[in-house]
Amino acid sequence: MEFKFNFPLAELPGAEGAERPLSEAGRRVPGLREHRVPWGDLERLLEDGIVEELELGGPDSLCIKHLNVWTVERALAQGAEGEPGLSGAISSCSDLVPGVYEGGLKIWQCTFDLIDYLAAVELGGRRVLDLGCGAGLLGIIALRKQAGEVHFQDYNGAVIEGVTIPNVALNEDGEGELPLDGEKHPDGEHGCDEPPGKRRKAQVSPLPSEPRLLSRCRFFSGDWSQFGKVNGGSFKYDVILTSETLYNPDCYGDLHDALSSLLSQDGTVYLASKTHYFGVGGGIHLYESYVKQKKVFEIETVKVIDDGLQRCIATMSFRKAKLS
Repeated sequence: MEFKFNFPLAELPGAEGAERPLSEAGRRVPGLREHRVPWGDLERLLEDGIVEELELGGPDSLCIKHLNVWTVERALAQGAEGEPGLSGAISSCSDLVPGVYEGGLKIWQCTFDLIDYLAAVELGGRRVLDLGCGAGLLGIIALRKQAGEVHFQDYNGAVIEGVTIPNVALNEDGEGELPLDGEKHPDGEHGCDEPPGKRRKAQVSPLPSEPRLLSRCRFFSGDWSQFGKVNGGSFKYDVILTSETLYNPDCYGDLHDALSSLLSQDGTVYLASKTHYFGVGGGIHLYESYVKQKKVFEIETVKVIDDGLQRCIATMSFRKAKLS
């Protein structure tokens, strides 16, 4: 049987007729959608996937299951008819085609930096957003740390269907808060060839009769300019997690507006980024300057990882009115 994800999509309330801003540099602005998964279909489809396991951390390790990247590439290439250019980007092994494919297959080093940092962050009972989620590891960590509700967003609907949702489901058997020791992961950026920690093939454990993790999740696709308007702007998140999303300076406006619309008044954004993305021009310092010019958020670099290509973790929160 072919391994192909073809879940039904539902238009979001309030998304119909939303005014779309002009695309920057010809960037395609996909419509906002919520993805819902028939539980029985997902269990059947996972049986045909090749599953691998990442072991993160030291003695008290955290294991996260995920679909093999080759399996995902095949599934996305077959299921990308509704997203122009996506199958071509995947077949050409492109990591990024702005406005067509904004990543999602590879898991980059900054994601693991943020996973380490989250070891000391309290997420219990919080509403969390994994923005630009790709494989969804940050959101899965939040679920393991007993977040009350986790939403996942990615530019491409095919990534949500073919990568994010299956990866969350694969971790149903490991639900429960697990320790993270904050141990530093090996150097470098890792996709399907060089993941951090120990990597091995894993078996798909039988899924429970009813979803536990997935029952606390919602999944969305679309451009940031649209996602900030989800449910008429009524969604507010206590914590927003985002990694490797600062590579394109042309998108800083949409990202900033989405964060300001989605973050609760006392919430925190945790952002992991390289200091500079060669070839595309973005990076944490440029975004920090942008944020300070807008005067909406306080932004602070809380950790610097300097092991070759410098990377940073930053936090953002709303500026507080100064007492006179």
